[in-house]
Amino acid sequence: MSVTIQFFGVAGYKVVTSNGVHVVIDPFLDGNPNCPVKVKDLGQVDILLITHNAFDHFGDAAKVAQLYKPVVICALDVLHNLVKYHDADPDRIRPTIWGMAIEEKGLTVRPCESRHWSFSRTKDGQLLSGPAMGFVFDAGDGKIIYHPGDTALFSDMKLIKEYMHPTVGLIHVTLPEGEGVSLPHQDQYKCGEMTPAEALVASEWLGLKEVVVSHYMDPNCDDVNEFQKLAAAKRERGGYRPETIVMAPGEIHQW
Repeated sequence: MSVTIQFFGVAGYKVVTSNGVHVVIDPFLDGNPNCPVKVKDLGQVDILLITHNAFDHFGDAAKVAQLYKPVVICALDVLHNLVKYHDADPDRIRPTIWGMAIEEKGLTVRPCESRHWSFSRTKDGQLLSGPAMGFVFDAGDGKIIYHPGDTALFSDMKLIKEYMHPTVGLIHVTLPEGEGVSLPHQDQYKCGEMTPAEALVASEWLGLKEVVVSHYMDPNCDDVNEFQKLAAAKRERGGYRPETIVMAPGEIHQW
């Protein structure tokens, strides 16, 4: 069986491994007017990974958990959000932190550091905060997938390469823009957590063979195009030569 990946927009994905395990990551679906895939369309979810509590990453995690009954892997602040404020079943949640691998459905998921924040404000005014995470897992057929969350560039990405050996990275290059995703005062933010140039450096430090460009709604936005140009220029100079994959929300890529 081949490995497939479907992009939902922002940093949301569904990966079906070569062994048929359905993994959903950061499911910002029903609340995202730009995403053609909704919770009811997912079909099957065995494992749900949530990198952090931000609205566009936690997204519709509670609905996915309720409808499909997956095992949920996340940090404690996300667990608290799911259990206390969304009545999720705590027995199906596996709280973890950087380095503490979890095995479910025969798939080992390794959380790793993300240089970012994780927070949300609840309806009763509470501020939930905790560590943001990335995840690495082997989807089979040589596709070891790394989802970094929303990390900034940091030099320990070289250790992720050395110890976790990712081959495919879902690497963010911009801040998403559009209805339902833009930040307040978006025009004053001059880049996302990584610029396109920093994202290419991160990809090289990680030793990625393939870069799935991430964290946008419009695949033709300036930062996505800039990343593609930088990667092409590096290849032409005989340097680092990753394959780059850009998808529209809803699109599926098959290896």
